[in-house]
Amino acid sequence: MNAAFDEKIEMSDTIIRAHQLKLLDIMKLFHELCVRHRLTYYLLGGTMLGAVRHQGFIPWDDDIDVGMPRGDYEKLLALPQSEWAGHLHLKTPHNATDLILPYSKLMDRRTTLVEDYSDGLVGGVYIDVFPLDGAGNSMASARLIYRCYYWERTLLHMNQNKKPLKDNLFRRLLRAYARLYRPRSIYRRVERIMTFHSYEKSRYIGNFGGVWKFKEFMPKDYFGEPTLYAFEGSKFWGVEKADAYLTALYGDYMTLPPVDARQSHHNIKHMDLDSPYSDYPGCVESAGKGVDGEHERRSPGHAVKKEPA
Repeated sequence: MNAAFDEKIEMSDTIIRAHQLKLLDIMKLFHELCVRHRLTYYLLGGTMLGAVRHQGFIPWDDDIDVGMPRGDYEKLLALPQSEWAGHLHLKTPHNATDLILPYSKLMDRRTTLVEDYSDGLVGGVYIDVFPLDGAGNSMASARLIYRCYYWERTLLHMNQNKKPLKDNLFRRLLRAYARLYRPRSIYRRVERIMTFHSYEKSRYIGNFGGVWKFKEFMPKDYFGEPTLYAFEGSKFWGVEKADAYLTALYGDYMTLPPVDARQSHHNIKHMDLDSPYSDYPGCVESAGKGVDGEHERRSPGHAVKKEPA
C-alpha cells in the first residue's frame, strides 16, 4: 500500500489499519526476542490504553510504544543483528545516521515512512522503544531532573531541526547556541541526565522521552511485574497497576475523546508498506552519512562505540 502527499497524509481507516497490522508484526517479533533473552518491557501510553480499553489498538492510533528498564534497554541495544529478523533494524541514538533521539525505533526495512520533521525524516514503519529511568524518591526530584533533561533535549532538537524558524529572536539565538555543539555531544549530556538516578534505587521512574512530560513519572510499583494483556489476538506485557498508571496519564481514561480529537498525532508525509526505505530518494542511511556530517561505519542493530565525554 502506498500513500504519498506533499502535506500530511489524511489517514483513512483502511490506511490506518494496514499500518497497524505492520506494527503488530514488528511487535510480535519484539516480544519473542524479549522472551528469548529474558528482557523486561511494558506497553506504554496509548498502546497500554488500547490494550485495556480496546484489547488492541486505539482505532485511530498509528503507533506502538514500549518502555524497558534502563538495564534491559541497554542489553537490547547490545544484541547483534543476527538476533533480529533480517528485515528489522534497531535504530538507536548510537547508530542513527540522520537524527539522534533519546530512545530507539525498531523498523521494518521493507517499508517506507517519511515524517514531516526537519527536511523530512526517512525510515521504515516502526515501534518506539523507550528507556525507563530512575527519577529519585519523590515527585519533586522527578520534576527537577526532568527540567534539566528538557533543557538539553530542547538544544538537541534545535541543533538538528533544519526547518526555518519563525520571526522569533529568542528561538534564533537558541538555535545558534545549540549549533555550537555537535549533536552527539549534546546527546551525551542528555543521556547523563536521564541516567543520573539509579533505576533500581529510585522509588519514582519514568519515560523521559514521552509526550506527557511530568505526567510520565510515577511510583515504580505502578509498573511492577510485567503483566500479559490481550492485544489484537496476541498477548503482550504491560504495567501491573494499569488503572493507576492510566489514571496518572489520562485521568478518566475509559471515556472516549470527542470525535474531532480522534486522530493520529504523527505528521506522516509519505508511506509505502511494500517498498524498502533504502530505495527512497535522499535516504541518509543509504548514503551512510552520520548526523555529525561524517561517514561512519556501522552494522545495523549494533551500537557504535561512544566518543569519550
